[in-house]
Amino acid sequence: MTLTIAALGREGPPSKIRDGRFCFLCPHCGEMLAYVNPRNNLAHCFHCQANLNNIDLMITLGCDFPSIVEKLERLLKQYLAPRSRNKTATST
Repeated sequence: MTLTIAALGREGPPSKIRDGRFCFLCPHCGEMLAYVNPRNNLAHCFHCQANLNNIDLMITLGCDFPSIVEKLERLLKQYLAPRSRNKTATST
């Protein structure tokens, strides 16, 4: 979720690291209390109790489902590319 928000840039919600945890502006209530759980990559707003995943977040920002899938696929490929290069370099 942190990668998605970073990739959205100005189109995404404002975010920051608070007390060592990544948080962002909840698109439902407008409070800076949506925190990402790094273990499951899901967010929870501690003000309005909303739960968000990457797709939910992007839908609330006005994206349509096909473009969301396309953006997330592109992000996944960018994220995995350096890892596959490192494995190839290490195994040779």
